Amino acid sequence: MNATPLRAALLAAAIAVLLSACQREAGEPTVGQKLDNAIDKTQQKLASAGEQTSRGFADASEKTSQKLAEAGDKIQVAATNAADKVVQKTDQAVVAVQDAAAPAGKGLSDAAITASIKTDILKDPDLSVLKIDVDTKGGVVTLNGLTADEAARSRAGRLANSVKGVKEVRNFLVVKHA
Repeated sequence: MNATPLRAALLAAAIAVLLSACQREAGEPTVGQKLDNAIDKTQQKLASAGEQTSRGFADASEKTSQKLAEAGDKIQVAATNAADKVVQKTDQAVVAVQDAAAPAGKGLSDAAITASIKTDILKDPDLSVLKIDVDTKGGVVTLNGLTADEAARSRAGRLANSVKGVKEVRNFLVVKHA
């Protein structure tokens, strides 16, 4: 009876309320637009953070390179100073051995000759005192070991021959092939 029109009126009122809640005002962005906007802002912030991180890494890398270069320079100076001290002390030792071992009016002792030759080899940047063995008996010097090239081999022989008291040099040095 009267219930059907009443139901129809209530249904129409409910539909009107629901439709008014779903309507948006003109110019107001949709949910999809709001979501796209949020994604764009997030990407921009991530890009900005990435750029800041890259700048930070670049600055840290530059500072590290500078510190390493400074450390390398300090190490090189220290190594040069240490090598100079070794040469100086070796020279002093050779002089002391020569003075102690040489009888008046005679040549150097075998130990003094060996020490003198090793000192000369140590001073030469192309020769290695660790790779060249020097033995002296009765003024005869024997060289054994390795050299980088034929010029270094010859130079070692000349160095040994130039020491006072050397009668003969037997150069058995071998050129190391790479």
